[in-house]
Amino acid sequence: MKTQLLALAAVVAVSACAKGNDTNSSASAAPVQTVAAAPSGAEASEGGKVYQTNCSSCHQATGAGVEDTFPPLANNPAVTGDPKALIHIVKYGMSGKLEVLGQNYNGMMPNWGQSLSNADIAAAVTYIRSSWGNKASAVTEADVAAVSQ
Repeated sequence: MKTQLLALAAVVAVSACAKGNDTNSSASAAPVQTVAAAPSGAEASEGGKVYQTNCSSCHQATGAGVEDTFPPLANNPAVTGDPKALIHIVKYGMSGKLEVLGQNYNGMMPNWGQSLSNADIAAAVTYIRSSWGNKASAVTEADVAAVSQ
């Protein structure tokens, strides 16, 4: 019974992560330059909204993830490392086995580039890179646009 409940929870979580999104976004007039500091209140707020709407059902509001299925974003070296790698994962998705902090995961990250603008992805990635104890530079809409498959 416990295994069936866990399987059902995983299906629900994957469905929530893979669902479409009707967030309306508009590109900003001019790209903001990348800075090493934490995002401003406005950037953090916008990124937090995008994260809450699209990412928190899998990675949780705390960035802790879901054991064996969705990796944590908090204290994750891939999150604070090369921003291009994280942008690529968010923009184009990812599936298959993954090891984070010694723990194995085998979930599916949806291709958010189909439903989120580059500005929204930049805001969410900036939020993720500066939340839950993560201390990494912001990314810009131009950074996201520069990452191709």
